[in-house]
Amino acid sequence: MMTIHPAKRRRAGGRTRARRTLGRLALTALVLAATLGGGCGGDADTGNKVVIIGIDGMDWNLADPLIAEGRMPNLAKIIEDGVSRDFHSLEPKTKSPTIWTTIATGKSPRKHGISDFIEGTDEAPLYNSLGWRVLPVWTILGDRDYSVGVVNWMVSWPAKPANGYWVSNRIGYAAADGFEEIEYVAYPPELGPELAEYAKPVSETSDEEIAYFMNGDDWATAEGWDIYGGVEGFREIYAADETVRQTVKYLLESRGTPDFLGVYLNGVDICCHRYWAQMDPSTVDLIMSQEFIDTFSSLIPRYYERIDTIIGEIVERLDEGTTVMVLSDHGFRGPYRDRQGLHLGTWMHRPIGVFAVAGPTIAASSERTDDASVMDITPTVLALLGEPVARDMDGYVLTDIIDEGFLKRHPVEYVDTYETDEPDAEGAPIESPVDEEIKERLRSLGYIE
Repeated sequence: MMTIHPAKRRRAGGRTRARRTLGRLALTALVLAATLGGGCGGDADTGNKVVIIGIDGMDWNLADPLIAEGRMPNLAKIIEDGVSRDFHSLEPKTKSPTIWTTIATGKSPRKHGISDFIEGTDEAPLYNSLGWRVLPVWTILGDRDYSVGVVNWMVSWPAKPANGYWVSNRIGYAAADGFEEIEYVAYPPELGPELAEYAKPVSETSDEEIAYFMNGDDWATAEGWDIYGGVEGFREIYAADETVRQTVKYLLESRGTPDFLGVYLNGVDICCHRYWAQMDPSTVDLIMSQEFIDTFSSLIPRYYERIDTIIGEIVERLDEGTTVMVLSDHGFRGPYRDRQGLHLGTWMHRPIGVFAVAGPTIAASSERTDDASVMDITPTVLALLGEPVARDMDGYVLTDIIDEGFLKRHPVEYVDTYETDEPDAEGAPIESPVDEEIKERLRSLGYIE
């Protein structure tokens, strides 16, 4: 198996070396396709399957009231049947690329290598999957003959070989919106064109599709930059998560439930960054028209409802008995104020996120504790599948959420590491045709300058 490691800096002839790196990636894909089986699980043969639904920025402070009102029945069902926890994020590095890589590896940023959105200055490339210094859980499992899938995980482009499918976080850039074709958007390579029809173009996202999230009717004809910009910004959010929703539904319906599946949705986080001031004007010192406030005041809770619907659509397509985890990388508290003034961007992130899990080997409990961490997911997934946990992982198995009978049959075992001793791949960091578009969106959220 080949592991691709990060290049340390830009070098002369970087484009040529990048092509060589991707060429080796394509060759490895062909070799693995010929050697890896379809996979029914590893030696442990627990019969379990695990699905992670990652919701960027979801917070209990917003979800709990909606659950109490009956507006998030699917998440409520998972909580009722299983366990919910406060979910500790990374501090002070509450940046999503770093956290989602930690979730997928069980390791700290010092080990996995993804420390931010970009590799240094604003002119540097975005971090991507070539910068991962360690293996994600789906690669570990795939190497042990489990069938795996991953869709839209942050920092997952370019797609690498997998014992199943790897759909990167470049799937949402539709040709109908004027974006160039992106290489290595999915593995196996032929899956990219197959999924292209499920990429929801922003330009084809109708007013009817987004009307529920706005108040009133005037927004559809508003000419003011504030309301018009707010509507068009939300159209992008809606289309991006719709791409993920359609893609996951298609893959589950056409290929069934893999032994492990990881899905990532970004819309809640962006909605909270862009529309928190309209939901709670008291938290900001901004001059906003009442019309502007009224139009978007209900958007965030209504988007939580939409995410709950997506959770339900995924769960209903899973094999019976699949363990489902819903989790977020961090929570959300709105703008943060101190003596230096009002802070946006990652300052708006609360270091406590959401964690809820239910399944046949989960010990249901109505008590919500706060002892789960983003470090713990990969070790816990391995334990639920009866596979050893690596001692070089920084998280722990959440044994108290696992049924005692299961743990007796499959006690947690350990190996030193799943990593290899292969040298770093040669070549400069590569860029996709949409990197500048992504950077501009990150600037608008205050993530980069």
